[in-house]
Amino acid sequence: MEPIIDLLNLISHSGMLVLIWIVQTIIYPGFHAIESERFIQWHERYVQAFSFIVIPLMITQAATSALQLLQNTGALQIMEFLCLLIAWVVTFTLSVPCHKKLHELGKDTLVINHLIKTNWLRTIAWTLSLIISLLHS
Repeated sequence: MEPIIDLLNLISHSGMLVLIWIVQTIIYPGFHAIESERFIQWHERYVQAFSFIVIPLMITQAATSALQLLQNTGALQIMEFLCLLIAWVVTFTLSVPCHKKLHELGKDTLVINHLIKTNWLRTIAWTLSLIISLLHS
């Protein structure tokens, strides 16, 4: 069972890395280009569609990393899991509240800029988690 967990872990880490860099460099900055009148509708559609992709990846990544940590509590597994924990904490304490504000208020430059700025924490955490995963594979 270990090789399948390792493979799923690598796939989910790679998928999250690609997604977070697309979000950070294209999607979130692109929020500024969306017309204010269409923003809430567009944002709602984006969040629903994106959640369909990102939630399974995040759950798979967390589950496989936790299983690997239970199998081997080495320093690299602990560091990888801590990176994921940071990404999840930032997601639910910073990113999700920003998205809720955008959904309620509509296009807000300050909220978008805060989202972009704080998303660097997730971008770095998910990037490091893949690097660390590759090191202990």
